[in-house]
Amino acid sequence: MRNRSIPFGYYYQNGVLVVHPQESQTVRAVFAAYLSGEPLSKIAAHLTAKLVEYLPGRWQWDKARVKRILDNAKYTGAGDFPPIIKERDFQMAHQKKESANTNRQSVDKDVKLFKSLVHCHHCGAPMVRRMDSRMAHPVTWKCPQCGYFLPLPDEDFKQRVFLLQKKLVEKPLLAEKEEETIPVASMEARRLTNEIFRKLDSGVFSEDELVNLALQCAAKNYEAISSARHITDRLTAALLHAGPLSAFDRELFQRTVSEIHLTRKGEILLKLQNGVFIDEGDAL
Repeated sequence: MRNRSIPFGYYYQNGVLVVHPQESQTVRAVFAAYLSGEPLSKIAAHLTAKLVEYLPGRWQWDKARVKRILDNAKYTGAGDFPPIIKERDFQMAHQKKESANTNRQSVDKDVKLFKSLVHCHHCGAPMVRRMDSRMAHPVTWKCPQCGYFLPLPDEDFKQRVFLLQKKLVEKPLLAEKEEETIPVASMEARRLTNEIFRKLDSGVFSEDELVNLALQCAAKNYEAISSARHITDRLTAALLHAGPLSAFDRELFQRTVSEIHLTRKGEILLKLQNGVFIDEGDAL
């Protein structure tokens, strides 16, 4: 991929860096549009629609490319570059971006942790956090597969997760998994089972061969049950030793929870590392 050696808006003429007549007009237009209130996405879409080339044959603009223009102080004449815009316009654009960043709701470390774990309870797809300070509900979570949006303020989210964790510590047996719900088929066990049926279907097998495969399959299923039981025992022990909670315990959360599930009704469920779901009904 070809890259520019100098910023958009300039070119060399007889070995001298000068202002590009057409590109410099685009630079000024970008600053004027942004200062008039146009969002970066709309500016990028407009430039793309007009087939404005930022490299020969390339005119697909995006928000990042527009932002690089707004962030480049060389357009004011810095670093021996010929000026294209006024210093005042550059500072106004910078202040506008800083104000927009200030108005955005910051994401603390706990919400960042949650973002990596949130799934739709209906389809299992990862959900996406959306933030728009102009909306009545600035923070929403969207399931890209199901298409629904769930308003959920960060502080409310954190408090409800904490209450689930607190009740789980108070009632560690909520983490117990019923024996009949423990998965009894590991990937290797399923492979061996398929191999048994394949041989039965083919009609080419010996009794000893099938017995050997069946014993291997049983051993793998036993390992799966033992592993699930071990995880549950470890979870219960961690909860028993946690003691009463007065605040969210991040380390305990990471040791015990594998996913956070959200429902269309706005319910929150914690999926523990042994597959058990803790819902808010359990926290009452």
